Amino acid sequence: METLINFFVLRPTFTHLGLQVVWYIYLLNAVVQTYVSISSVSQALAQRGLHLELWSINSIPLILGLVAQLLIARLLIEVAAIVISTSPTSRS
Repeated sequence: METLINFFVLRPTFTHLGLQVVWYIYLLNAVVQTYVSISSVSQALAQRGLHLELWSINSIPLILGLVAQLLIARLLIEVAAIVISTSPTSRS
């Protein structure tokens, strides 16, 4: 119960291992989302008789969004790691 309370009042509750697990789950989520969006776009193009090469210039926003999400998540996890490493409970 204490961990749940700490999570919702934004106290540091994760360890280094917990942050690594969160990061890898986020990476897996990003890969799955990218795969689903690319497969749905390629399927829609195939139904119209078009090739994926015609859509390649329009994939820039997809790639930019993915990179931005990964950078923001990585930044927040690094900030969380700094907070965890400097918290008084982690030193004792």
